[in-house]
Amino acid sequence: MAVPVAEITMNNEEESGNSCSPNLSHDWRVIFIVINVISSVIALAGNSIILLSIYKVRSLRSRASNIFLASLATSDLFVGLLVYPTYIVLTVSNLWFSSNFMYKVENFLWIQSLVTSTFTLCAISIDRLIAVMFAIRYRQIVTKRRSWHVVCFIWIASLSFACSTLFVHNIDNASILWIVCLVLTFVLPFAIIIYCYAHIFRLVNEQKRKICYLNPAEAAEILRNRKAAWTAAIVIGIFFVTFFPNVVFSCIDLATKDRCEKARVYRHWLWGIFLAFSSASWNPFVYAARIREFRHAFKRLVLFKQKRAPV
Repeated sequence: MAVPVAEITMNNEEESGNSCSPNLSHDWRVIFIVINVISSVIALAGNSIILLSIYKVRSLRSRASNIFLASLATSDLFVGLLVYPTYIVLTVSNLWFSSNFMYKVENFLWIQSLVTSTFTLCAISIDRLIAVMFAIRYRQIVTKRRSWHVVCFIWIASLSFACSTLFVHNIDNASILWIVCLVLTFVLPFAIIIYCYAHIFRLVNEQKRKICYLNPAEAAEILRNRKAAWTAAIVIGIFFVTFFPNVVFSCIDLATKDRCEKARVYRHWLWGIFLAFSSASWNPFVYAARIREFRHAFKRLVLFKQKRAPV
């Protein structure tokens, strides 16, 4: 998404290759649609398996920390179910960055997904910091009840913040909303994430020197929490790398005044938009590669389906 509900007066019936049109040319439009379809299928399939694994496997379901992973997987699932199809409709209809219902839907989904993802990643980082700092007391501090309360707050906040797009009707207010959105949903959460992981890495280095003096149970818990922290760091890193180009594009857009120049920026921004949501397709592979229980759950689900399949 560019500036929310940007009021760009362009004739969408004009040729997409026009320098003042934000829409893609025919060949690039086909490529954009194809990669969105592929990413949608991967996001739907991968995150459905993640959620089914957490639901089916007791050891995964019993951990409070996996409530945050389930929240992130649910958000990624909605990206595949709603966001990618919306992008396909906007691209097919040449309706990007114009005042129409589908573009307002895209603005709503963009902000809702962004808030849910960044706030959940922030919660995961705080959860991992607590796990590394208080490895033995972690299960008493982070309970399933408290985790559910945090997740409910995140989803209510994301829906409330997304509703703000419905009250934006001109480009000046849209620019202000986008700046506020960028600070509250990207800069602030990632400042907290960086703070948490700076402490996590410092504590991990300290624990390396002490781990040989601990009993086996304490050492195993510390090692498990350390691996979980690295897994979360990879997911957060992927999200940051895929989303950061949108920050660059937003800065360029705010510095651009000419409407034709803005249109050219938007035309390139579409690829940044796609990249921003591609983390929804990558995350299930990270879980499968890093978390043994998810790998086992995947195998069980696949084997179960094979057994149930007719000969």
